[in-house]
Amino acid sequence: MDISNILQLISDYIWSLPFLLFFFGVCIFMTIYLNFVQFFYFTQSIKMLLIPNKSSNDSETTEKLSPFQAFMNTLGGNIGNGSLAGIPVAITIGGPGSVFWLLLMSTFSVSLRFSEVFLATYFSRFATKEKSGPMYYLSLLPMGNLFSFLFCLFAFGFMITGGCLIQCNAVSTAINRSWNIDQNISAIIVSLFVLYVLVGGATRIVKFLDALVPIKVYGFLISALIVLIYHIQSIPHALYLIVSLAFQPQALLGGSFAFAIQKSIALGLQQGITATEAGLGTSAIAFGTTTNQNPISTGIMSMLSVYINTHLICFLVALCVISSGVWNNGETSSALLISAYETVFGPMAGFIVSILITMFATSVVIAFAYNAKICWNYLFNGKFTTLFIVLYTLCASYGTIMNAKIVWTINSIVTGGLFSFNVFGILYFAKTIKNELLKYKNIYE
Repeated sequence: MDISNILQLISDYIWSLPFLLFFFGVCIFMTIYLNFVQFFYFTQSIKMLLIPNKSSNDSETTEKLSPFQAFMNTLGGNIGNGSLAGIPVAITIGGPGSVFWLLLMSTFSVSLRFSEVFLATYFSRFATKEKSGPMYYLSLLPMGNLFSFLFCLFAFGFMITGGCLIQCNAVSTAINRSWNIDQNISAIIVSLFVLYVLVGGATRIVKFLDALVPIKVYGFLISALIVLIYHIQSIPHALYLIVSLAFQPQALLGGSFAFAIQKSIALGLQQGITATEAGLGTSAIAFGTTTNQNPISTGIMSMLSVYINTHLICFLVALCVISSGVWNNGETSSALLISAYETVFGPMAGFIVSILITMFATSVVIAFAYNAKICWNYLFNGKFTTLFIVLYTLCASYGTIMNAKIVWTINSIVTGGLFSFNVFGILYFAKTIKNELLKYKNIYE
């Protein structure tokens, strides 16, 4: 048995239904324990994003982010090709019903996003440049230094695999399919671009994300709405399929009805985790470096990134695929989204989707570079910064020409590890989170 098969067995074991249900159980518990924070403060999170106060826009130093900039970093990292390609994969294997479980999972996981961002900002006044965010609040647990180190190790692996290698591979593949540009040329272009951004430090990263994230979101929204308007008469039936097939997925999943139900639920829950990263602690890494923040209000604002990614981006991807009638045509991943766009845009569909994939992937690569550097500073005590820039740039270059299958498997393993460590911190400080939330409610309401 080769290494790829061993890694796949480990991944399958981690992402079994018991683990997914445990994740879902933690989400439900925190939602109830925090008095349904994601519903109660939903409108307030929108107001905080649309009308950020001055202190939420300006960071004190070039090495720290404001809460608003950390939000853009999180949004840039969350909205990647897991949304454009991952949702079609879930629909292909688990049917439209898997979208129902994705939305359900994401709705409850917002409580974890609030909790981890609260903890990162609550303890940021004690944190240091080399030890912030989850690395700090996990260090306060029994055996905390071990938890903190392992979390950071897994987080760095997550940034390199899911944030750099896989996304750069998506960029080169999209460019090659649309313009027939050799992947070796893409490797040079991508590596030079990443190197340019990294050398500029946090300031250049923030400016890049501030510019690209709105463009990619609006670009997708406009194109998706055109597809949905064209297929507007099919939308009610698409919604019906999402709800009805959540408990009656297609028989092609084989075996038995019970297996089909399990597969549909598992795919929906897993996609909800990978799409939002809520509970993994990755968003808390960036928020742990923020300045001028109120922990509760910052946590409330951070919740919106989950809603934007899943309830807006992922849901629109699913509606496009299902309402266009191509969801069961035998294709999968981004090819299935291209098929949906072809029903409206014809031969231009591949070009449009490729542009979207490139923008989505690029913002993830840059957003994760910031987080990866924070992890690197913790692991090496702030040393060897130049080596980090070289390593991340080389990974970006290699990602454009690699076979992505084994990297996806490694990424699924480190994702499971991230949640396993981070959830201990969330549950350990659950009472602190609740008490501070009650104080905030009494003061501001």
